[in-house]
Amino acid sequence: MSETLSMPLSLETASQDVQRLGDVLADEFESLKSRDLEAFESLQAEKTDLLTRLSDLAAWVNQQSVAPEQWQSLREALIECRESHVRNAQLMQRQLQGVRGALQALQGDQGPSLELYDRLGQLSRRGANWYQQLA
Repeated sequence: MSETLSMPLSLETASQDVQRLGDVLADEFESLKSRDLEAFESLQAEKTDLLTRLSDLAAWVNQQSVAPEQWQSLREALIECRESHVRNAQLMQRQLQGVRGALQALQGDQGPSLELYDRLGQLSRRGANWYQQLA
């Protein structure tokens, strides 16, 4: 029962947590854009703490017969946070694909997903010896 009593206190600070989560996700996006891995990593612990608190609170809210009004007012901000998280994940995925493609090109290992252009500017998929044909 003490857990049930402590949850409304979390509910009162949830607005601050959601706001801070939005700020952390925005900072995370900026660090991803600038490829600042150190800044990105420094945000992860705080983001995890915020997500854990909000997740615990969401579990408590789901057990209630009617969601508290305070929680309902946070829905829009939570949806924005989810969209920011998805945006960050997509950016990270695109950057990872770019790094993989560059690594494949440098290693001369051209997989089926790496596309190159020939001298005429036409899209060309060549085998592992593509670099020999550039001369």
